[in-house]
Amino acid sequence: MALAFLFSLLAQRVPCVGEEFDADTLKRMQQHEVYLREQMAKLLLHIEKKNTEESRVGMQALLCAVWPYWKVWSALFLTVLLLWFTWKIYKKFRAVEDSSDEESSRDEEEQQKQEEEVREEDDLFLPDTLWLSQIHRGNCDQILSLFGYLIQFCQYLVSDTSYPVPQRPIGVGSAYESWFPLEDEPVFCLLVPLLAPRGHVFHLDLGAPGELPARNPRIRVELECTCGREQEMGMQCFLHTSAEELRNQQPSLLHSLCTGSYLDVEKTARWFLVLIRNAWKCMPESATCSMNVMLLSRRSCRLQLTDINNTTVFVEIVFGVQQDRTDIFLSSQETEVAGTPSTTWTQSCAVAEAKFFQHVATHAQEDNFYLRYAQVGAHILAGHSFSTYELKTVLMHLLTANPLESWHGRYFLQRMDDTLRYLRCCVEEKRLDHFLIGNEKVPAEITLPQDFQASQPLNLLQHLAEDPDRCEQVLQELEELQDQLTSLLIYQKCETSTCPTHEHAGQGGDDTQ
Repeated sequence: MALAFLFSLLAQRVPCVGEEFDADTLKRMQQHEVYLREQMAKLLLHIEKKNTEESRVGMQALLCAVWPYWKVWSALFLTVLLLWFTWKIYKKFRAVEDSSDEESSRDEEEQQKQEEEVREEDDLFLPDTLWLSQIHRGNCDQILSLFGYLIQFCQYLVSDTSYPVPQRPIGVGSAYESWFPLEDEPVFCLLVPLLAPRGHVFHLDLGAPGELPARNPRIRVELECTCGREQEMGMQCFLHTSAEELRNQQPSLLHSLCTGSYLDVEKTARWFLVLIRNAWKCMPESATCSMNVMLLSRRSCRLQLTDINNTTVFVEIVFGVQQDRTDIFLSSQETEVAGTPSTTWTQSCAVAEAKFFQHVATHAQEDNFYLRYAQVGAHILAGHSFSTYELKTVLMHLLTANPLESWHGRYFLQRMDDTLRYLRCCVEEKRLDHFLIGNEKVPAEITLPQDFQASQPLNLLQHLAEDPDRCEQVLQELEELQDQLTSLLIYQKCETSTCPTHEHAGQGGDDTQ
């Protein structure tokens, strides 16, 4: 509309070509121009006023439309602000609490360390931390199975020779008796029985009768007549065949591993090591597992097996000849006497003792808890005057004297007290009887030679009877250990009313209290 007025105004002001205006016309035109300007100003003012009103109305409408949502946003803002303040307060509180917990935990750790230092000696008697894992027992079975296959390869290698024939190994020693001193890594000891080769016979020469164990036992090798069985045995008779005919046959055992007529321990050990190495090359396990031979002495060896994961186990190999189908062997174990002749073997009870612990395990309850006593005893007596074998002998005597039910875990301290008291009595009397010699309480499952059953008990503490000063030293050590156990019994008495008292502990088999 404004543009229309403007164009009409311009049209009236622009004169046509050649037109002349008089004074009246010019005056009217000027008046009309003023009028149009006034109308134009009013129109512009009206338009501006209308736009302002429309803008105000639109703003009001917008405010009216948005106002309900401002309440929601305000509520949300206040909620977020409240949660933020709450989180800040909680965080500050937790920081203070964590600081307090850290200080408390440090105090508790320091107190615990002090208590552990105070009870360091007492903890030696606690059974729960001194127990064999399933891994150890599984390793025993795996080692025995592995060397069982290894011996089969050995048998194949000596099948057409005149060398002794090794038999399936027997697990002996503390590892296969299901306990071993905690200070040492377990050594898996295997005894490999040897049979006489074809055309030979082993005779055991035990020396003077009545000496147990035999002092200088030897294995005499004799030739056996094989006439008429040459084709069956694949060999000619060593006794009745001329030396000229025997040149094409391997020499007899008397010419290879014997000194005189007796089997030589040192020669047999060197031959056995070579045999084991050659047999290991035939084993499939040799591709992923290495075997190193470490000589302990001229009579025995120790094998180090390392698998692909660098896990190492030690296996000690001893070999021996069975005595009259019993559980006693003449073995290649070390002797206590220096300078022992190489033809002297050791009369070993290791297989019989392992069978004793197997017998107890079949009749015991609570997963062979009694074995913890041997472990703990070996631990606390380490560095003292008693040997591990003497402790094991005491344990075997007590296991047959007290019912196996009394070796339950709740009687642990009581049985440990019995062990120390038994040791003290043995030292005072200077006598500890060998368990397998002259003992009527040996289980029937253990097969012993006749002279073992009929002989007088062997005294393992005879050296104390010959050395009074040594005996006094041992008694003093036992007294110190007894005082430690007494203190522990009193402490446990204060901690729990179910723990047996020192007075009850001394009553041996009274286990119902």
